[in-house]
Amino acid sequence: MKLIGFNKLSKLSEKLEEYIKKIEEETGRCVRIKSVQDVGLNGLSSEVELDPKYIRVRIIEDKYYDPKKGEIDQEGIECVIAHEVTLGLLDYKKKYCRLRFFPRCNKLEKDSVGLIYSMIRDIMANKIIHEKNFQTLPKHCIDSLKDNIKKLRDGKDPYKNYDKYPLIFKNRFMVFIFIRAWGILRYFNPGEIDKKTIHKFLKIFQKSCPKQYKEAEKITKIIFENDIFTPEGHNNAIKECLDLWDLTNLVDIYIC
Repeated sequence: MKLIGFNKLSKLSEKLEEYIKKIEEETGRCVRIKSVQDVGLNGLSSEVELDPKYIRVRIIEDKYYDPKKGEIDQEGIECVIAHEVTLGLLDYKKKYCRLRFFPRCNKLEKDSVGLIYSMIRDIMANKIIHEKNFQTLPKHCIDSLKDNIKKLRDGKDPYKNYDKYPLIFKNRFMVFIFIRAWGILRYFNPGEIDKKTIHKFLKIFQKSCPKQYKEAEKITKIIFENDIFTPEGHNNAIKECLDLWDLTNLVDIYIC
């Protein structure tokens, strides 16, 4: 395991180092964790890239830095690192599906596929790190939900930054945010403060964003009807979500 380009994160906890070491042993691939300024889509703070030799994690370090306190959210950034390397475990060891884009697939379509892929996979990865006693939702994500709640209550659009994208993608991103929060509340046991925040967000989202909520309901139904905690159920759920958004013909679904 190697940290690259970090200014504020000097080292990882012994617990995370041991967890990463086990994943490296199980997958036969080294983990590389790099600090970056951008991961390609507003609202996201990390991503994982898989190749024949490495599990490469890219993370926006500044998202986890509190300038008022002059310190980094160590627990939060470690939970995200644990989450991303666990996605590598799912692909290389557990035989969960991967996606290969066809040449005709444009960036908007790739990003839409990525939202579906993350929605389903993140629940499985969070289950694993939750069992390893890692936090499943960083503080900055909870703060973002609180901001969304306030803006929705005030009749404002918390997703205005996505107006630069086509409306169909903005709607899909809003569904992604809902499913990410819903998955935490449905399958895990966040702390009382976090649980209260997530519940408030889901409730006001349903009221303020009925169109996007209706779409999110279709995805929660797909998740309920498939055992996403098994490779077969997980892979079927992804296929059904791709069908729902008419994206199936743009990707090849395969197993490592």
